[in-house]
Amino acid sequence: MDNVIDFEHERTAAGDYIVRGVAGDGQIRAFAITARESVQEASTRHHTSPVATAALGRLLMAGQMMGWMFKNPDELITLTLEGDGPLCPVTVTADSTGRAKGYVAHPNVWLDLNSKRKLDVGGAVGSGMLLVVRDQPGIEPYSSRVELVSGEIGDDLVHYFVTSDQVPTTVGLGVLVDRDLSVRQAGGFIIQLMPHYDDELVDRLEQNLAGVSSVTDMLEQGMTPETMLERLLAGLDPIMLETTPASFYCGCNAKRAQRAVLALGASEIKDMIEKNEPAEVYCHFCGDRYEFTPDELSAMLGFDQQLS
Repeated sequence: MDNVIDFEHERTAAGDYIVRGVAGDGQIRAFAITARESVQEASTRHHTSPVATAALGRLLMAGQMMGWMFKNPDELITLTLEGDGPLCPVTVTADSTGRAKGYVAHPNVWLDLNSKRKLDVGGAVGSGMLLVVRDQPGIEPYSSRVELVSGEIGDDLVHYFVTSDQVPTTVGLGVLVDRDLSVRQAGGFIIQLMPHYDDELVDRLEQNLAGVSSVTDMLEQGMTPETMLERLLAGLDPIMLETTPASFYCGCNAKRAQRAVLALGASEIKDMIEKNEPAEVYCHFCGDRYEFTPDELSAMLGFDQQLS
């Protein structure tokens, strides 16, 4: 569902958000997202190539929607693509409020377009596993690992939902990259069937999905998350229930970076001070760097020793 286009257009300034809805008298639950700003933020922070932007953007949006499925506000979900392609691993962590962060191990990978003249996300990810970890305070993290079926991420998430959660699911994710390498469109949807669904409902849903070429095509037509779901769930009495903002967000800060430095231990910190070397902490998720001078290290070490 990705492409590189060779013309410029005006973009709308609407912010990223997710919509949640139901259809078929509660037999279907659905989520849809528009997330151009989130994916652009991730791309800008990690200086990604087009195919890396597409892969990271798809996984980021999946995390934003899946995180919002949680009932516990403190729960986190981490998705990792462990493929043998040149891009991996790709990791995203999301919370229950539409916020997500992520990174790709090799952001500068460039590949030719695939046979459909699309960005070759499947080739960049390769074969391997999708790891999903759900984490909430006070409970042992639950993890599930499933085989990647295509590396295109949407197909792989469908396989995860069916295999691990036993929930029939369809997933659509799309990132459209412009000639200037900026993110032109980004969005997606997750539609799930609840227990005891009717076969006729499935037939109608399949007909609707067959009439859709890609998420980015719908976005290019000016569709919002609401109108995407209305099209995908046409004839099934869709009801939009609520929306929430979505964003790229990383909670790293100077205090956390200080704790990371202190975790090195007093002897190693003293060695850096004696060599007049600064300490640098790099956040893989957002790309921010925190540097501490030898004087700052001395102050940190003295304060830490006072507390112990």
